Amino acid sequence: MPGTRWPSPGLIKGMPPVPPLFDRYEAFIIDLDGVLYLLNDPVPGSSETVNQLSRLGKPFVFLTNNSSATPEQFVKKLGGFGVDVLPRQIVTSSQAVGRYLELNHDTSGRSAFVIGEDGLVAELSSRGLRLCEGEEARDADYVIVGWDRRFDYGKLKTAVIAIRRGAFYLATNTDATYPTPGGLWPGAGSIAAAVTTGSGRSPLVAGKPNPFIVELALDRMGARAGGALLIGDRLDSDIEAGLAAGVDTLLVLTGVSDLPEVELTGIRPTHVRDDLAALLED
Repeated sequence: MPGTRWPSPGLIKGMPPVPPLFDRYEAFIIDLDGVLYLLNDPVPGSSETVNQLSRLGKPFVFLTNNSSATPEQFVKKLGGFGVDVLPRQIVTSSQAVGRYLELNHDTSGRSAFVIGEDGLVAELSSRGLRLCEGEEARDADYVIVGWDRRFDYGKLKTAVIAIRRGAFYLATNTDATYPTPGGLWPGAGSIAAAVTTGSGRSPLVAGKPNPFIVELALDRMGARAGGALLIGDRLDSDIEAGLAAGVDTLLVLTGVSDLPEVELTGIRPTHVRDDLAALLED
């Protein structure tokens, strides 16, 4: 598609050609939803590109704001698309929440009310938090919000009461939408927005665009920021996180953000391409 690439020195007469993106970076941080797949439909060429990275020995991790699944569940899903990875190659916003709490809070004996699914529940349980519900949850020490496809008014009410009583409020992310083949669904950010409106408090956000989660991904690979490329489909989370963490970024146009949004927001990724497969193109 014309117009989806920023001008580069290799396109200027008399300048040497620019090598493929693959050759310019030591390690890769790759988003999942909107990059590898849309809900349960793989993005064409994405699985083959990741497998080529593996064959060529380039370090990479998947970095997702999707808190609904555990790393093991993501590994199983990717296996269904023909991509074989290890759980340690999956970095989630649930893990970012857990790591943030480990570094900044003593959660021993503390309670939490969680709006979320398997991934977030498993992570917080592994950190020793006591997860509570019902009347007890209204006096929880923490309210932690992620993507929850069973979210309802009762959960909203409990979260608002707990925060107004002094609970520390965290969110996995504030992505307003979630990309699917049928259009954009409400994301975790839509749920957090309801809790924020009701409680009058804003959350500490552990996932993208917080550079904290990008630093987790870099640590997982033993990579340096200056040698890594972050690939995502959202300007306001993926690209913002990369910019804040000091890594180069690639916006792919298979998910949420498009070229007009780049001009409208002024958020400038290092590169823009049609899809992940362009990583290996000249």
